[in-house]
Amino acid sequence: MEAKPALLPEQEAAPAPAHTGGTGRDLRGYLAFLATHYPDQLRRVTRPVDPRFELAGVLAQLERRGRPPVVVFEHVRGSQIPVVSNVHATFARLALALGLPAGASVRAFTQEYARRESHPLPPVVVDDPPVQEVVLTGDAVDLGMLPLPTYHERDGGAYITVGFAVMRDPDSGVRNAGIYRLMRQGRNTLGVQLSETGHGHYIWRKYERRGAPTPVAVFIGHHPAVHLGCMSFAPLEVDELAVAGAMLGEPLRLARCRTVPLEVPADAEIVLEGEILPHVRAPEAPFGEYPGTYGPQRLNPVVQIHAITMRRQPLFQESFVGHADHLLLGGAPRLSTILKTVQVACPTVRQVYVPPAGCCRFICYIAMEKLVEGDPKNAAMAAFAADPYLKFVVVVDEDVDILNDSDVLHAIATRVRAERDTFVVTYARGSPLDPASYDPRGGSHIVTKVGVDATRKADYPEEIRVPGAEGIDPEAYLVPVHRQGAEPEA
Repeated sequence: MEAKPALLPEQEAAPAPAHTGGTGRDLRGYLAFLATHYPDQLRRVTRPVDPRFELAGVLAQLERRGRPPVVVFEHVRGSQIPVVSNVHATFARLALALGLPAGASVRAFTQEYARRESHPLPPVVVDDPPVQEVVLTGDAVDLGMLPLPTYHERDGGAYITVGFAVMRDPDSGVRNAGIYRLMRQGRNTLGVQLSETGHGHYIWRKYERRGAPTPVAVFIGHHPAVHLGCMSFAPLEVDELAVAGAMLGEPLRLARCRTVPLEVPADAEIVLEGEILPHVRAPEAPFGEYPGTYGPQRLNPVVQIHAITMRRQPLFQESFVGHADHLLLGGAPRLSTILKTVQVACPTVRQVYVPPAGCCRFICYIAMEKLVEGDPKNAAMAAFAADPYLKFVVVVDEDVDILNDSDVLHAIATRVRAERDTFVVTYARGSPLDPASYDPRGGSHIVTKVGVDATRKADYPEEIRVPGAEGIDPEAYLVPVHRQGAEPEA
């Protein structure tokens, strides 16, 4: 197994500003911000790179060496469009995208995300949007112009991995935006996996039951704050583009699509306009997914693309699936919803975390001040209700560092009596990509869930501690050892 890079800073941060400040309003603005203020976070690849495996291989080796910078591949074979990857590959960069100071903590990020999520900003429609500087329709539509990578050995094809599909609920009229993997299948067709837990699935099913095509527009390439907002765990009646504006710190600028009755971010790099065809299915996948396993091939819906709009010199943004870039973007926005829900059940919950070790999806750690026996199990049940993908929830005392897997495992090892402190829920709804589901080859979303109370119990023995250790700086005590025969430093 590849070594995972350190994804999270340790120190607490100052209170967050209400705006993303000088980080820009779009992808290229954010890249310029990094180049100016954090140049070590941005790298260019000027040599030609093959989109089939080689591009992903570069990213895999950077991650193996603990270096996940944003990478701009300037020359991708078969396309004139550069590829940008790894934008979301460190928690520090996601925090910077919200305008938080360098070194912001998970707690500070979660609090600021929750505050903005609760105050969405209605978007505004603008004329002459940058994303429509080039408009291709009819025979000019050719998905082969896009530099879609192939990531893994058994992938069924080339994929769009961080394209946000915008749809509109036919009953409420509310827009929805979410990531659904898209496999290039022809010059103007894509296969799409609409996860049963996603709002897009509900919207598509409404249209299909009526025998009607589902209008959809996929935007590619934007400021990471916009991506974070679109990944919000908001109810179906909330417009995620309004949440995206809240994360950006200003109303999101929208453009009216040319061929479908939808609006998309005006400052995106590329937009694909089309329809999900009713009652049409085609083989899609296998595809290497976030659990580190292949999602099975299924007969999935087909998207027919009517138009491609883009900037004059667009950037194509992708996400390295199954790695930090993919895991953190999906995991960080979950924290605020989980925290708010478990704090309703147990007000003394202090912090929650979905660790990369659990794919930022399947495992949740909860730190709380336990005042009432039974609260840890209530907190675990609330977390399961908040996020259907969770399978294991571990509740610990607030002295345990839940950003450290080793500390949580120590609490499990020393504070859990399994027959009393765990509970199991069978036949529960989870992720259809979970390799431990009841029928992974069939894409089943039915799983077993386990809650663990790893808090101290009433009869827990006294733990060891060193009095006064917290106030000692060990560097003040240490003297360097010099090589034999060398003169000590003055």
